[in-house]
Amino acid sequence: MKRILLIAIVGLLFVGRASAQKLAAGIDPLWLAMGVVNAGAELTVGRCSTLGLSVTAFHHPWVNDEGQGVGLHPELRYYLSGRSMYHLFVGVSGLTGTYSLHFNDKHYVGSAAGLGLTFGYVLPINRRFNIDFHSGFGVIHTQDRERGHDNLTLPTKVGVTITYILQ
Repeated sequence: MKRILLIAIVGLLFVGRASAQKLAAGIDPLWLAMGVVNAGAELTVGRCSTLGLSVTAFHHPWVNDEGQGVGLHPELRYYLSGRSMYHLFVGVSGLTGTYSLHFNDKHYVGSAAGLGLTFGYVLPINRRFNIDFHSGFGVIHTQDRERGHDNLTLPTKVGVTITYILQ
């Protein structure tokens, strides 16, 4: 888990060294309050678009004492305002991860992968800080011991992220 997070962050930092690109790092304080770490980085790849990668990890979170898991969430966003990391956006996101959860005397151990649409709003606080409100839905394919293979239409992303623009 630590190795995956380190590789993702170092990779985005090296890509972010190109001129005229913004790189932002963020964390979701609402998920953090529930014992789930959701942190990521977003890189400008065009005048109105960004590419992001976030990592979600939990081990015995507040909502499930015996749960644990890790996931990666790549996302491509297009900002309708005409400039990246500013106001309304729509996007495409993916997700992949593994989990071990206990609900109602059942133990779900498996993996998930999915693809979805995202939308949201970025509220600038000052030159460096933003608050990112986002949500998304899509199709998630799960495979676990309890249910076998399953395709579900679910929310794929919900959050409020505080971001800091590094450059």
